[in-house]
Amino acid sequence: MSVGSPMVARLGLANFLKEARGKRSSAEAAAVAGFSKATLSRVERGETTVSPGDARLLMTHYGVPSDLIESFADLAYAAKQPGWWQRYKSALPDWFSLFVGVESAAHKIRTYEPELVPGILQTPEYSRALVEKDVQVPSVEKQVQDAVSLRQRRQEKLTGDDPTALLAVINESALHRQVGGPDTHREQMEYLLAMSQRDNLNVRVLPFASGAHAASYGAFVLLDYTVVNKDYALAYVEYSGGALYLEAEDEISLHSRIFDILWQDAASLPETEGLIKDAIQRIN
Repeated sequence: MSVGSPMVARLGLANFLKEARGKRSSAEAAAVAGFSKATLSRVERGETTVSPGDARLLMTHYGVPSDLIESFADLAYAAKQPGWWQRYKSALPDWFSLFVGVESAAHKIRTYEPELVPGILQTPEYSRALVEKDVQVPSVEKQVQDAVSLRQRRQEKLTGDDPTALLAVINESALHRQVGGPDTHREQMEYLLAMSQRDNLNVRVLPFASGAHAASYGAFVLLDYTVVNKDYALAYVEYSGGALYLEAEDEISLHSRIFDILWQDAASLPETEGLIKDAIQRIN
């Protein structure tokens, strides 16, 4: 079964197992597979993988139909495969692996950035300037290059044969912060303008003139993905040294409403192009 990412396979199986258990005792279910309750809890949160055999035991105990058992047992195999991002492990914090894994299989990405161009839309030099200022990335050239290459590799989702839909709201401040100096900033703005012309991308600038807005607390990303014909969403909120991964229905609903309000307040596509062009003209 192809799900696009071992991380998505793990999360899809975790969500299904949690739903299938329902109100059954976690202690009883764990005993069926020879787990501790703590291990079952980690499996159901997607924090660890489970063998296909153990997945079958659990689903049989839950009364899952045999055809679904095999579909989801296949996810257990897929979840154990290495992701392409592992080659950049030297520059990939453990807490960021889940995001990259889900992003790589998402069919829609919604993102809001208050200060910077989103990572999935950054040029190599713009990325490098940010990485070199990141106190969490050692100033070793191999790790810096791996961090930059990882961001570039992520962009392939936007330009491949089956490109992902991206909706991005970027605060106007990101258009004026000269990351990496004038030349790097100009190149980034020109790239952003060019990418905004793609059919699968919809980039909007939230202008200063719009005043107060719904996401004054900071950046976030919403990832929509599908596993075995079931739709899921993940909200990602990063902070210094880590990130929050939110999956509860009310949390997804909240961030979706916030994004919708930002989208309404953002400049139209022609106005966004004008704001980016104006920012380019101001670069000294």
